[in-house]
Amino acid sequence: MIKKIIKSVLPREVLTTLHSYRTLSAEFGQYKSMRRWECIDASDAPVPWYTYPAIEYIKQLDFSDKNVFEYGSGNSTRFWAERCKKVVSVEDNKEWYDKIRGKLPARAEYHLLEEGKEYIKAIDNYADDFDVVIIDGSHRYECAVEAIGKLRDDGFIVLDNSDWYEKTSELLRNSDLIEVDMSGFGPINGYTWTTSFYFRRNVKLTPAHDRQPMHGIGSLKQTEA
Repeated sequence: MIKKIIKSVLPREVLTTLHSYRTLSAEFGQYKSMRRWECIDASDAPVPWYTYPAIEYIKQLDFSDKNVFEYGSGNSTRFWAERCKKVVSVEDNKEWYDKIRGKLPARAEYHLLEEGKEYIKAIDNYADDFDVVIIDGSHRYECAVEAIGKLRDDGFIVLDNSDWYEKTSELLRNSDLIEVDMSGFGPINGYTWTTSFYFRRNVKLTPAHDRQPMHGIGSLKQTEA
């Protein structure tokens, strides 16, 4: 009854705005992530501190046979560990490391490297190149330099906050990688930012579902006749 009254009083544009707020706040889980100051979705599952468009895109892909390296850690490490063959994550903040390490599954290899050069060069300790490299921690430009040399010919790099790290973005873009920027809202923050993907030209992306793109959170679920 109250809903009917509200709908009869408020103009359409206000109702649509309220619906948009509900989609972002409740269906994406942004309000819950703000209240708990933790990167989670509406069902309490861990998500990275990336923009929602970037998270939605990653969820569409199959990483079950992929090895991932991550500069910086958190619920993103848990998120990737649930999806890939193996994730290696390095962290240089001991307090944060101690908070996260007990939450990680066995397929996550986690290292505390407080010294800057050791942290940056950590990816070089592995003989094989990585399918995906995430740059979302300290020393982003220097880590990007190392990441380029350890990225498989069919892989890609993720740089979060790329709008803040324009020199790092330029470096990756000028390394013959294809840049795709995904700007928007994300967990915890009340502002928009950009998470960018940098694809090798031979990149191989396999859908995780029987269709792509999937219907996004809050979308109208229509199909092509």
